[in-house]
Amino acid sequence: MLSRALAALSALLLLAGCQPILPSGSNAESVTSMTQQCHIDNDQLLGWLKYEHRFISSTLNDKQQLLIDAEARQPKTLYPLLLSTPGQSPQHVARALEMLSALQLRPVGVNCRADQYLQLRLRQLQQQLNTLQQLQQLELDNQELKRQVDALTDLERQITRQREEH
Repeated sequence: MLSRALAALSALLLLAGCQPILPSGSNAESVTSMTQQCHIDNDQLLGWLKYEHRFISSTLNDKQQLLIDAEARQPKTLYPLLLSTPGQSPQHVARALEMLSALQLRPVGVNCRADQYLQLRLRQLQQQLNTLQQLQQLELDNQELKRQVDALTDLERQITRQREEH
């Protein structure tokens, strides 16, 4: 359920930022200068999304090969994006967050769609890790409560046995 919500959120965020907003009267030179300011080339974004889609819809064996390929091709961007796709372990998500955090992304105000996408993914990953940590803590709390209930049940049985013996 959480992975579906994260996938839907990613798709929604991408759709919201598909068209670059250029000032009126802008020309090719101003577009070029804006993309030169970007840490990540905006044209890579569509390729990443296609690769991610292929990765998500692949079998486990294919996913392993795609991860190896992504690590060789784009270890700083595509590889951590795949590590953070829905269904990955918390350790993979944490590693992806660490890798993407190391990038020198441009500020939101600059027209760098790929950089903005990575910044959104960073926030998503941080939230995902926070949620996973909360779930893990709730599971630990649940186990402790179960242990306490079991201990009380055993104590109740002992008291009942002692009463029956006397």
